[in-house]
Amino acid sequence: MKKILCPTDFSPTATKALEYAIYIAKQSGGHLTVLHVVHLPIVDTSETALVAGELLGEQLRDAGERLKAQVMQIEERYGANRAGSFTCDYLLKEALLTDLTEHLTKNEGYDLVVMGTTGGGSALEELLIGSNTEAVVDEVKCTLLAVPAKAAAPDFSNIIYATDYADDDLNALRTVVELGSLFNSQIDMVHVVKETGVEENTRAERFLDSVKGTFPDVPLQMHVVENKRRDEGLSSYFTQHQGGVMAILRRHKGFFAELFSQSLADRMTYQAEIPLLILHDRK
Repeated sequence: MKKILCPTDFSPTATKALEYAIYIAKQSGGHLTVLHVVHLPIVDTSETALVAGELLGEQLRDAGERLKAQVMQIEERYGANRAGSFTCDYLLKEALLTDLTEHLTKNEGYDLVVMGTTGGGSALEELLIGSNTEAVVDEVKCTLLAVPAKAAAPDFSNIIYATDYADDDLNALRTVVELGSLFNSQIDMVHVVKETGVEENTRAERFLDSVKGTFPDVPLQMHVVENKRRDEGLSSYFTQHQGGVMAILRRHKGFFAELFSQSLADRMTYQAEIPLLILHDRK
């Protein structure tokens, strides 16, 4: 978590995401860039192009002033850009957010994107619709922390990792462990099944042994939750165990794909308070 990118549109939701980004940057001693993008609409005449150009200039000037003020506030309140602390700057570009984010994560070393999510519904998918977060998740293969506007203050003391015992869980857990090491986090690996039994418990024990063999000194626990609906099982566990962040591996097939299918999303019980750490497989 050495270079963190936090896109903003200056909304309350973006402000909440920035709070999380600062929290991580301060703890890691890394670098935080607050990003704002603007882009010209498609125009069809020279007159509309002139008006659009003037509007763009105004937007850039206004955004530049607001970004500069934000960085100054971060310096004053959190001690950024001082010896022994984290560093912070801002970036203002005329671009598409997904294109620029992909470029920065691929070529400029940013390894974490922190974004706000919008939507007031109960379905996890609804948190992403209506914002740029959905597009960034789809197109940018970088770890992303999606922070809802209603999220509590940053708390990484307990990270919940949703697992289906896949081989690529070990790679994803490296990122979770890296984040958790900054905060001495307890990491709970949670698997939801419709019905528990001896066979299921054996699978859980084998998976835990494999994980502990890879991360021998990390405080990891394995929990099997019985629930006919994976979304409800995870949500209930998160609430009951006072989770701070839910981590999920995004893959084209398997658990994450099912989690985001329309049929399942229609009945999901996630509330808009759960910060989601979205990880990508390496395929």
